[in-house]
Amino acid sequence: MSRRSFRLAATAIVSTIALTAAPLTTATACGNSSSDMDYKIANPYAGVNWHWQQYKAGFHNHTTESDGGNTATEMLETAYSLGFNVYAMTDHNVVNTTWDRTDTAHAQADPNYYLTTERMTEMNTGVGRDGRPGMIGIPYSDEQSQADHLNTFWTNWNNSSGATLESKTAHVDEMNKTSEAALKPLMHINHPGRYYGGSNTTTGGAAATDPVKVARYVGLFEKYPDSLVGMEIVNKVSDGDSYSDRILWDSVLQETLPERNVSGFANDDAHSTSALGYAYNRLLMPALTEANLHDTLMSGAFYSTALVAKRELGSDFKGDRTQPAPTITRISVNEAKDTITIQGTNYNTIEWIADGKVVATGNTVDLDKVAAGVDNYVRAQLKGDNGISFTNAFGVELNTKSHHGRYLTETEAAAVALASVDRTTAQVSVTRASGSKWGQQVFAVKITTLVDGKPATTVVKVDARTGEIC
Repeated sequence: MSRRSFRLAATAIVSTIALTAAPLTTATACGNSSSDMDYKIANPYAGVNWHWQQYKAGFHNHTTESDGGNTATEMLETAYSLGFNVYAMTDHNVVNTTWDRTDTAHAQADPNYYLTTERMTEMNTGVGRDGRPGMIGIPYSDEQSQADHLNTFWTNWNNSSGATLESKTAHVDEMNKTSEAALKPLMHINHPGRYYGGSNTTTGGAAATDPVKVARYVGLFEKYPDSLVGMEIVNKVSDGDSYSDRILWDSVLQETLPERNVSGFANDDAHSTSALGYAYNRLLMPALTEANLHDTLMSGAFYSTALVAKRELGSDFKGDRTQPAPTITRISVNEAKDTITIQGTNYNTIEWIADGKVVATGNTVDLDKVAAGVDNYVRAQLKGDNGISFTNAFGVELNTKSHHGRYLTETEAAAVALASVDRTTAQVSVTRASGSKWGQQVFAVKITTLVDGKPATTVVKVDARTGEIC
């Protein structure tokens, strides 16, 4: 059930009205409150040391083992030349193992199809990179391509005919729970826009906010938090299937956070060497190891970069894969001041997104000043001359236990609003908003009822501190 849309029964109204008694005893005129809100901020980068190396990672790539146009050696050598540190081969319905494998028909027909063991070791250790880290793979990676596509990692399994996205995620999650391996199976959803209609440039945005379609993905992320780590938000240099997937991502985050984060991945989904290097991820890890990689995918301590993002950068924009894109050098969260600050390079502007809308620009977002929409998450995107980078989301929650409970919860605000229109139950949607005067924090409660068989909507504003009707 959505955190922000719910149905209140009469019995719930009685209990929530009682909870508003304490704030109401200190009531002032609506809008005269000058106290700041207090937020709890869930920071996916909390454990990051910003002196660590940032590792360039691509999690979705193909060879002629499936429908790619180049051999494994050609793809790997190109990725190495472009500075990748993590490179996953994810051929369709192929369990990819090591880069020097000899057990496939292609490998047996052409000894140069895969790398030699010596060359693989050179890549792993960074030979020719002047002391910079090398490039490693992920064993047992696969694009499970029956029905909706799903990337799986550390997963020695391949889907069969008739599999669905739901059955595949359930199976991999069960493997995760029963595995005795140190690195348990993980997965992320590939280019969802291909399946819910998000690739359509006219109707894709509406599809990405359709409650029924969003609920499908929300249900999966909430059901499998230990194994389903995220979804692609940028796919390929075309950004075709993923045209609306950042919108879907925001729709999902509105429902899952602050309790459950969902990471956003940018992947080349490269089917040729010419398609490599336009969408990738920056992993924030203490060292380039499989164990650290696994931990980072679980924690979300990375950000994604795209050199093509049609909605944000324009349909004709294409960055240069040999040149630097917007890079984040530090993220600082100050819960006492309710601020998040980003420092970086190669960017022109930073936009802060909440509930799918830009709520602030600049290096720092002050949650007290942009309360509109910031009721469960905020994320940032850095735009530059050569692309865009997306942070993973920060969970945001009003800390009603602080300030001696002086601020109403969403449920309490809904109860006050319903009582003001003499209702005991109705369809209610609650958002926070800033009033006309800075410092005025209010809940906007949208109440929908049926009048003569047709929906009728009333918006009631409730002062978040006093409980007064505005």
